[in-house]
Amino acid sequence: MLRLKNSKPGKFKPPKRAQNPVVKFIRNTVISVTVLLVLFIGGAILYTWYMGQHATTETAASAPVTDSHPILHPTQPKPDAVVGAAVQFITSPVAPGSNMSMTIHTNPAAKCTIAVQYGDTKSKDSGLMAKVADEYGLVSWTWTVDQAAPLGKGVATATCANIKNSGMVEGNFVIAKTTAAN
Repeated sequence: MLRLKNSKPGKFKPPKRAQNPVVKFIRNTVISVTVLLVLFIGGAILYTWYMGQHATTETAASAPVTDSHPILHPTQPKPDAVVGAAVQFITSPVAPGSNMSMTIHTNPAAKCTIAVQYGDTKSKDSGLMAKVADEYGLVSWTWTVDQAAPLGKGVATATCANIKNSGMVEGNFVIAKTTAAN
């Protein structure tokens, strides 16, 4: 029988090797990352399986399909609510003899009047009549600027009222000579 020096029968000890600490660190890091990756992937697979078992599915018959958007209806304020007014649009600059318009936002169903002033001259155009705001609170006027309106600043004043309250807004505009575009 062949026997190694300094060894007892039945017990074999491999010779000890000195390990480099860098190699040991890299080996432990690779093992740790591998274990974490396996746990993460396993958890993801289990989560996906569980959610697939407990997911609610809707069929085409259970969810009606509509081609139109829901219709939103504005709310109506109380008849004696506080009235506010704001200019939404006004034409400016505008030339004498041209059409201009102004749109305001106020309370729905408010009764509104408009007065237009060019310098010291008040406009008497037929488009400047009293109107009632629509269900969204919008009111628009269109009129023709007087041919004799002086160049410079003009003011359109709209007043809207309900039973007890009123609100006023001024829209400033400029009257200027304009040249035709070529």
